[in-house]
Amino acid sequence: MQRIAIAAALALGSTAAAQTVGVSIQIDEPILAPGDSTSVRLVATVLDRDYAFAVADLDLRIDFDGTPGARGFSDLGILPPMDSGPSAGVPTDLGIEAIAIGQLHFPPASIYADPTNPIPFWEATFTAPIDAGGGYVVELRTGTSRFEAWLDRDSTEIVSRLDLAIEDSATIFVIPAPPGVAVLAAGWLAIGRRR
Repeated sequence: MQRIAIAAALALGSTAAAQTVGVSIQIDEPILAPGDSTSVRLVATVLDRDYAFAVADLDLRIDFDGTPGARGFSDLGILPPMDSGPSAGVPTDLGIEAIAIGQLHFPPASIYADPTNPIPFWEATFTAPIDAGGGYVVELRTGTSRFEAWLDRDSTEIVSRLDLAIEDSATIFVIPAPPGVAVLAAGWLAIGRRR
């Protein structure tokens, strides 16, 4: 009986996970040394019964070791197939604001949205500043104000899924190199310059 209850709980958990709606944050390398870079992506997930992700407007709030802002972020870009009035966002004192993306879907003209689910739609590069001193933490979180999906491949009907959208957060840890490693690296650089 206990095994059945555990199996049922796992099945419900996997169903709930498959139905997660919203924008998630993906970070290639969440642990960096000062001066290192990583890619940060935003990914949209719609309900399985929806045809495709349509439109989102959101802000990426960034807290750089206790101070809000977009320090260290560059190369903001919208990923294909998003092509409907894209805005990669604007770096501000709070993070990256006004990310506005969408994809075209107009079946009467044989234009169909990409039904990939989940679908990456935004990317940026984060380079850990060297002048920030010792180790620090960069916290990221989404703030979504619009999230919509196309209902059907052959229809132009769109529906808001904002009431179902779950916000996401992620962390980048910047860890300074141990002093011995820094001395060794400086020594190798000096040897390389002599040659």
